[in-house]
Amino acid sequence: MIKAEQILTLVKPFSEEGKILIRTEAQINENIGDFVYLTNNNQLIACAGLKDCKEDNMGEIYSLAVSKKAQKTGLSLKLLEKIMFKAKAKKFSKVFALTKHSTDWFIKHGFIQMNIIDLPQKHQALFNQERNSSIFFKNVN
Repeated sequence: MIKAEQILTLVKPFSEEGKILIRTEAQINENIGDFVYLTNNNQLIACAGLKDCKEDNMGEIYSLAVSKKAQKTGLSLKLLEKIMFKAKAKKFSKVFALTKHSTDWFIKHGFIQMNIIDLPQKHQALFNQERNSSIFFKNVN
């Protein structure tokens, strides 16, 4: 079983670079069931959270990270497959992600760039204008 500290260790370099929002161990622990992950030799090498927005039948992808040592090996696509499988199991119609980086990755993998108004109401209210993230949606089939 993956623990919050392992997720924090994986995402920390990306948080420090401003690519992923910083979360506490308590926040990760509280939402540990959101996460899908990939391991190699019992080491966490990729993860992403999928939160139920409880609105508009959508899920939010967050804290998507692939270990720097394992990047450019196709793991992000395997991780996305796990996210989409989970989204389908939860009967989401769409998933979305907010990102300041990797916009090309989202477009390459079938996401469409959208606007703040397309987000669920609760997320519109919480949207950090200063962070100025791009918003990407993908239908769940």
